[in-house]
Amino acid sequence: MALLDGALLGLAVSAHQDDLPAAVEAYERGMLARTAAAARQSAYMQDILTSPDAGPRMLSFFQPAAN
Repeated sequence: MALLDGALLGLAVSAHQDDLPAAVEAYERGMLARTAAAARQSAYMQDILTSPDAGPRMLSFFQPAAN
């Protein structure tokens, strides 16, 4: 994700060469939208790992649902 962020920040600065605050604002709008899903997944995994039944929940997470 860091390489993508660097490239996208560079593109935003290039597109707003005379207005660095506008470039950062444009970059941040996209970054927040991209990282929202990763933040939700991280919070979900933290919930699993800190639960009293973490072992069975992790096992269930990594095993595909039986049909």
